[in-house]
Amino acid sequence: MKQNDFFALFGLPVRFDIDKTALKQQFLALQKQHHPDNFLGDETKHAEQNTALINHAYTTLNRDDSRAVYLLEYVGVAFNLDKSICDEPFLMQMMQFRMDLEDAILDKDHASIQAIAHTVSQAQTLTAKEFHQAFNDKQWDIAQNIAQKMKFLANLYDDIHHALSQAKLGDNTDNDDDLYV
Repeated sequence: MKQNDFFALFGLPVRFDIDKTALKQQFLALQKQHHPDNFLGDETKHAEQNTALINHAYTTLNRDDSRAVYLLEYVGVAFNLDKSICDEPFLMQMMQFRMDLEDAILDKDHASIQAIAHTVSQAQTLTAKEFHQAFNDKQWDIAQNIAQKMKFLANLYDDIHHALSQAKLGDNTDNDDDLYV
């Protein structure tokens, strides 16, 4: 099993815009093929390592932010998450999202949390398109900066999703479909 080439592992071309349906289908097939229950003795440990690699590779390629970082590293461009983002309007927007989310959580305002989720999702889509273009144009510095922004947005989106999940757990109504993003 190829350890370093997640694209080859799933039979996908090396690019940002991937077919997530094909990724999931190949993931399930590989999981079935390498599941530790299919092996005996010493082979079980090897199967467990393969399964862990398959899970990690899938998670990496399935998320836009981690796929962007992986792609940069794949082509030899170092990614430094500790590097500061110098885009003040972006940082101010992130701070505003965080404050709005905090207020909505405190107020238990599900509609506001969903509105923030929608806006952040749109920002993620736009940022992913920007990364795709910069990566294809081999504008590595720009692609690195955009990948950092993608990480910020993904972390924010994860927090929003968590807030929605927590709101769902605290909601005793039967109509909880509107809590999902």
